[in-house]
Amino acid sequence: MNVTASSQPPRVRVSQRQPQACRECTKRKRKCDKQNPCSRCKRLNLKCSIEVVQLRRNAVQHGSEIEFLQSLVADLESSPSDPVPPIVQKIRNRVFRLETGQDPAESDVSNTPSAPPESSTTEDRAPGKASLGVTDNTSNQIDSSLLTAIEHLAWGRNSAGCFPHRTCSCQYRKDGLQSLSGTSPFLAHGPSLELNSAFPSSTDAQKLIKFHLCHLAWHHNCIHGPTFLEQCELFWVTGKFDDPLWQALYFAILSSTVSSIQDSAKVRELVDVDLQTIQSTQQLFSAMVQTLYNSHFLSNLSVYSVQAIVISTEVAHNLGLSELNATLFNAAVRIAECLGIHKIQDQSTKVAQNKDQWDEKVEREVGKRVWCQMIIQDHFAIPFTDTYSISPMHFSTGRPMNADDYDLTDMPITTPTISTYIRVLVNLAELMPGLVDGLGPMKSRKPMRQQYEHILDIDQKMRGIVKNIPPFFLRGDRTMEAQIPWLAIARRSLAITAAEKIIMIHRPFLFRSFNDSTYTYSRRTCVAAAMTILREHEVIVREGDISIWTHTAFAITAAVIMCFEVNATAENQAIIAQSHKDAIVAARTRLADRTNDVLAQRGVALIDAIFNSDTASGPAGLRNRMIDFGQILAKFSTFTRMNLGPETPDTSVSRFSNSDPQDVIGAHFNEMQPAWDTAEDIDFDAWFNGTFHTLHDPLQF
Repeated sequence: MNVTASSQPPRVRVSQRQPQACRECTKRKRKCDKQNPCSRCKRLNLKCSIEVVQLRRNAVQHGSEIEFLQSLVADLESSPSDPVPPIVQKIRNRVFRLETGQDPAESDVSNTPSAPPESSTTEDRAPGKASLGVTDNTSNQIDSSLLTAIEHLAWGRNSAGCFPHRTCSCQYRKDGLQSLSGTSPFLAHGPSLELNSAFPSSTDAQKLIKFHLCHLAWHHNCIHGPTFLEQCELFWVTGKFDDPLWQALYFAILSSTVSSIQDSAKVRELVDVDLQTIQSTQQLFSAMVQTLYNSHFLSNLSVYSVQAIVISTEVAHNLGLSELNATLFNAAVRIAECLGIHKIQDQSTKVAQNKDQWDEKVEREVGKRVWCQMIIQDHFAIPFTDTYSISPMHFSTGRPMNADDYDLTDMPITTPTISTYIRVLVNLAELMPGLVDGLGPMKSRKPMRQQYEHILDIDQKMRGIVKNIPPFFLRGDRTMEAQIPWLAIARRSLAITAAEKIIMIHRPFLFRSFNDSTYTYSRRTCVAAAMTILREHEVIVREGDISIWTHTAFAITAAVIMCFEVNATAENQAIIAQSHKDAIVAARTRLADRTNDVLAQRGVALIDAIFNSDTASGPAGLRNRMIDFGQILAKFSTFTRMNLGPETPDTSVSRFSNSDPQDVIGAHFNEMQPAWDTAEDIDFDAWFNGTFHTLHDPLQF
């Protein structure tokens, strides 16, 4: 019975284990004694051989090495160099060993002329290495990605960019659709005992998940609804799932759903779930984090981890866990890059002909959706960190299709689909790297004039993007909103977000603008944007619609800006100041009424701190009114501890005891006095409300 590696090995069958019975006995369905050769074949004088299969575990463990070595064989076979044949045979032997776990027969090795022994030293291998590049011309043809692949063999990493890993041979390959294949080694896993108490009942979970798919998934767009629902139904019926990390995704979606409905009696009645009898947002979020670490998400890389972390942003900030969210998110970026999600290759748009093609299309599209959401979250965090983790130049994954889940057919942008909102938002997000880069290196910023010119340029680009937003996001359409349950809240959410992004663009000069007339345009623009946010937030709360985390976050931003505007308003404009104060007080009331929302309570404390801080006001009036950040920080610390308790992280003024107020806000008010006439000709309030028609008036049905 011979086990050989042929000179041109055919594609071997993949199996869990090597066959023990010979081919003849297996073919005839006879009992084989599994000897070499077997007694039956000897008695009948038959050729006895055992099929050699590729072990699935070896394909997963050594997939990238096998793929590389096979490509190296192809390269060497095309080379005219004489030393190539023995090297080719040696590599074939290695591929055979990796695929089958067995060594080729010695007779085959000896038939190879002058094949160097496997135990050759480094010096012995040097000539072979030289044969790879006989001329400079040949060596110059070595692709850098090939060299990276060689290094990754030693590192145990993959750089092939073969997501969704259905037909590749890297270590992340999976066989068949994971969700219901029945062959996954994780399918037998049920929830860990310690997490059992974190699962809502199947009845409640079904209501929450289905509500999320119909009313909330548009905001993150990180899943394929039918596939996720199929996985959930398997779990609800059998208590099983294909990968332990799927639980993290499950918990993330449940926590974001509970968070979005807990402050609206109308929505709670629609969902028909008693939130007093199920786990809280905090408990579900904690269960997600516990699942990630219990399942070793940092080494057991899975797209489920990435989805869970990205979706958990919907609740993390409201729970007061922004720092945890930031660190988890950056881990998710690296996981996504290891999985190749940043290098998803576009495939043909032809209709899937079978289930395998459809499943691959779904997974590829989910990867694009997740990466798109990661770009948005990363780039919109730039003003808070002055840096970004995803470089626009260092990924090739394209936009997700403007397609609904049921058919994944790419539609014109004028047609609303589950992906439309995110596709619009990523256009705004892509401005942000250029915004921060255009200010100059962090350690040596450009002159103020150049910085402000850059800010105004980005402002105009932002307005150009808003002009191209699809009409159904700019004005109400009763017919369309009756057909698409999430469209109305998406329209209002986009208005809030777009207004906040205008503020984000002007943020570098925002505090200066309250003290220096040079930047009046920024002040007027940001104040108008803030009022827009507060109006839309008021309508959403009054109508009892679902709550998105950005509503709270951006309402706080808007209220703080209005506080500074009141502080900087001249004494002879008392009516305007009182109008602004009324808007701030109303926003504070809405924030204070939020349930289990640490972010909202901190916002209340911040508003109180600004309103109660002592501000210096000299006889010159407006120009001498300064923002006393020391007083604000001290009072914020006091109010925060009163509202949230002593566990709240310390934000006392002592952290800034050695800082000058000018250093805190980074303002140098007398540095320049140019005029910006072209910018001041544009009124934000008129432009924005003219673009987003009648946004602050609820639709009358």
